Amino acid sequence: MPDKKQEIIRKMFDRISPTYDRLNVILSLSIDRLWRKTAINHLDIKDEQWILDVATGTGDLAALALSEAHCHVAGIDLSGKMLGLAVRKMQRNAIHRQYFAVNGNALNMPFRNESFDRIMVAFGIRNMESLEVFLDEAYRLLAKGGRMAVLEFSIPPNAFIRKIYLLYFTTALPIIGGILSGNHKAYKYLRDSVISFEPPEKLEKTMKNRGFGIIESQQLLFGISHLYILGKEQ
Repeated sequence: MPDKKQEIIRKMFDRISPTYDRLNVILSLSIDRLWRKTAINHLDIKDEQWILDVATGTGDLAALALSEAHCHVAGIDLSGKMLGLAVRKMQRNAIHRQYFAVNGNALNMPFRNESFDRIMVAFGIRNMESLEVFLDEAYRLLAKGGRMAVLEFSIPPNAFIRKIYLLYFTTALPIIGGILSGNHKAYKYLRDSVISFEPPEKLEKTMKNRGFGIIESQQLLFGISHLYILGKEQ
């Protein structure tokens, strides 16, 4: 099992931040952007709503939300260097006044109860030291009647596709990521964190046990990634 101590995760993402966006494009062939757009579409974001982007990284999901509506996004992340890139991205797109960067831990977030109309997290929950603690925090911060989108990698259920995917994911991805980023350890962690993470059916059960309703749960690209839309009752 990969070590998910938050200080280790923070340092890892600080180190790979300079090449993070470029490698996402190369390793996913830009498909990750389509997945993020799908998540935003399912959130049904309205003008003036407050959105929490957990593990905001370099701000790709936040930027999509801000292009969807005249909303406000608080992006929280452990990595200060990733947040710096997010802020510069918002400045280039002239949407920085609607984006608020918070350097902090998703397991103990500095916000009041029910502060957000929507919460979203893309490819971040598998890095949480405690999934249950994070879900409790998210439930606390989500307004009644609100929605949360969780986008995360998964292992394809089809045996043939799974075999091809795992061949790429366990061999080519760590090598390419390691060479281009200069950090082989980080991309081995990426591989291991996906392979060892809970499958969708188990993750749904965990989400329900923390109080969320499952509005939608769908495979993306044959199950390489999975989108969960969760709700908090009125």
